[in-house]
Amino acid sequence: VFLIIYIHMFTGIYYGSYKKGRELIWISCMLLFVTFSAEAFSGYMLPCGQMSYWAGMVITNLFSLGSLELNGLVEWIRGDYVPGDAFLGRFFMLHVLLLPLIIIFLIVFHFGTLRIPHVNNQDGEEIDFEAESKKYLAGDTKNAKVIRFQWDFLSKDIFVLGIFLIFYFYLVFYHFEFAMDPVNFDPADGLKTPPHIYPEWYFLWSYEILRPFPKDPGLIAFAFAQVIFFLLPFLDRSPNVAPANRRGLFAIWFWVLLIDMIVLTVMGKLPPQGIFSSIGFYAAWVFILLWVALPFITMLEKKK
Repeated sequence: VFLIIYIHMFTGIYYGSYKKGRELIWISCMLLFVTFSAEAFSGYMLPCGQMSYWAGMVITNLFSLGSLELNGLVEWIRGDYVPGDAFLGRFFMLHVLLLPLIIIFLIVFHFGTLRIPHVNNQDGEEIDFEAESKKYLAGDTKNAKVIRFQWDFLSKDIFVLGIFLIFYFYLVFYHFEFAMDPVNFDPADGLKTPPHIYPEWYFLWSYEILRPFPKDPGLIAFAFAQVIFFLLPFLDRSPNVAPANRRGLFAIWFWVLLIDMIVLTVMGKLPPQGIFSSIGFYAAWVFILLWVALPFITMLEKKK
């Protein structure tokens, strides 16, 4: 699921689907990403394996906010000094009830925002949707630049979803251990810390931004990584709505960002030792500097 979400996000960035009246589409997309992340994290806690226990310990400790030492807030979230029955009960309720309801609402909201400026297209062309829809409904489907959402477009999505679910249920019922960390099959032990604690692969890039820095700077960098994608429509100062390959320096920015996040993901899985620690440190700085440079890069872009 997260692989599809990341592909969808970066496709939106590549084609500028967050620009020129589409800011709400992008923000609703990022709200969905954050909620799915919370859903995944809460579910990862429920097996109460060795890795999930210590990952829960590390992630909830972030709410102490470093030197502020808000330990009371951490204990309130856990329901105890350490993850236990109260912690599992709370995360179970989040995972099976509250967060799924929020996700359903956000999906409806995301589709609703698409109706305001309508979707972008691969050429960045501005389309008169009303005129094109009348042309399509009149039977001129070859020359119309739009198709109906229901059921023409939706049927394609349902077909792709069906193919996805075949592989999904195959893994769930026959290879449930696929991509699971072997350490997490060991029962949780609060007296035995794993030699290398790390989250699931879809959180590794942001975890690697947190890890190379001291406590307070690391928390600031981590918070920066969580918030900065929300600000993309406002950091991109170019008026051009076009694919990245037609936007000069922005194309370089996009591919460097994608490669950097892949490097961060790989480094987050490896122990912070030797060359791996150095690569992770510089990759984290590259991520931060890319976003700082984005407004200046896009301001230099010529209007088309």
